[in-house]
Amino acid sequence: MAAEFEVSSKGSNKSLLDAIAMLAEHNIDLNTVVTAKLEDRQVLAVNVFNKPGQWLRIAKALVDGGIETNASYMLGQKGDTMSFVFVVSDYEKSRKICSRIGECSID
Repeated sequence: MAAEFEVSSKGSNKSLLDAIAMLAEHNIDLNTVVTAKLEDRQVLAVNVFNKPGQWLRIAKALVDGGIETNASYMLGQKGDTMSFVFVVSDYEKSRKICSRIGECSID
């Protein structure tokens, strides 16, 4: 399971960098840094083969399954695999939907 959290800083950029450094000191691997209001949320991380239309295939399956997607982004690419993150309205239902998609795995 992947997790996402956001950090907001009302101070200088140095305050934000200090917060990120503190996370790194605790061996928290940051693939993407987003600044916004402080919030924890469970996200769906989906791995697919690197070929055109994969994000759309997943997004369409989620929408057709009645899932609201609040945000999505590409997490990364390794070899022939791409990883996408979806912030969804119903995590468990989203997992079930994605588990039925061929050539797709969920972290």
